[in-house]
Amino acid sequence: MNISKGIIGVAVAAVFFGAGAACFLTGMQNGEKSTFFKRTEPRMEKSLKAESEQKKTITALGRVRGRSQMTLRNKYAGFVSKVNYYSQRRVKKGDVILEYDDLELQKAIKKMEHSIAEQQKLLARKKHNLYLTRLDPLPSEYRNLYWKQKKAVENLEKAAHEYDVYQRLHGSKIVTDLAFREKKEAFKKSEAEVKQIDNDMRILKKGLADLYVKMAEMEVEEAEIRLRNLQDELVLLRSEQKYYRITAPYDGLCITNSDTVHGYNSAGTNAAEVHRDDRKLIYAYFRDRDIRHVREGMTARFISNQYPDDKQGAELRAFKVESARTIYGNNIFFLVEFHVVKEPYPLRIGSLGTVEIALE
Repeated sequence: MNISKGIIGVAVAAVFFGAGAACFLTGMQNGEKSTFFKRTEPRMEKSLKAESEQKKTITALGRVRGRSQMTLRNKYAGFVSKVNYYSQRRVKKGDVILEYDDLELQKAIKKMEHSIAEQQKLLARKKHNLYLTRLDPLPSEYRNLYWKQKKAVENLEKAAHEYDVYQRLHGSKIVTDLAFREKKEAFKKSEAEVKQIDNDMRILKKGLADLYVKMAEMEVEEAEIRLRNLQDELVLLRSEQKYYRITAPYDGLCITNSDTVHGYNSAGTNAAEVHRDDRKLIYAYFRDRDIRHVREGMTARFISNQYPDDKQGAELRAFKVESARTIYGNNIFFLVEFHVVKEPYPLRIGSLGTVEIALE
């Protein structure tokens, strides 16, 4: 038992607690030797062999888990700005366990809010302009065009009469050339003005007023579309805030990798785990020479590193023996999953111990 505790202590320092079971398995699959196995492999082999001969038992290192768990990773790299729940604390679904610094996102949100406020004011001006356009749709040069036409025609008739009179008088050498040219220019100017007004009247009759109203309506629609686009962008920015929060997916017990603020996590870091611990499991890796003795339904005992000898007694029952092998260095391991059927003293999620199976 003392040998097992020594193995467990080293395991806590080097594998499960420091790197986590996921990293442990990854190392095994990649065939890399961790510090743990470099330091403990020869001693473990000797100890397990001696213990097996003396007690006719097989042993393996085990780790306590909840009946199900979820690993929570951060999407963006950043510094931890707030720790709301520390390791081994109970959480409820939706509780924010950790928060990351999102200053740049907050700046973007604030900037978007200002842009929306400006666009709202612009839209209000466009709507006001539309209201005025409907009341008086034509620009100043088209207002009172009927009256302008009547006045221009009268001026043309007067100028034409004066031009005709001066033309006769000029032929009789009664008026000077200068006076005649002035009347001629006045006539031509009045004639051009009438032609311009006639052209404006043709345009006006084609629905110019409706076109100005339609243009004002389109400007309002464009401002509304722009406002909706900005509001949609704000919604997306605010939705990004969830990626700066590590939130519990269900009720359970959490284990975090950051119990202090200002710690930096790269993107994709295993920031926390949430375990359903109403029924606990033990995951243990048995050597290939021992796995042939393990069967589903077999009972075992668990010697936890949490408690002294007089506070042991946890009982297990195997419910799943993995057939896939895990190669680590020169050794082959198989995963066996156990239910905890008796727990005299609470086993902490993530803690280590030794699984012992007595052979008949």
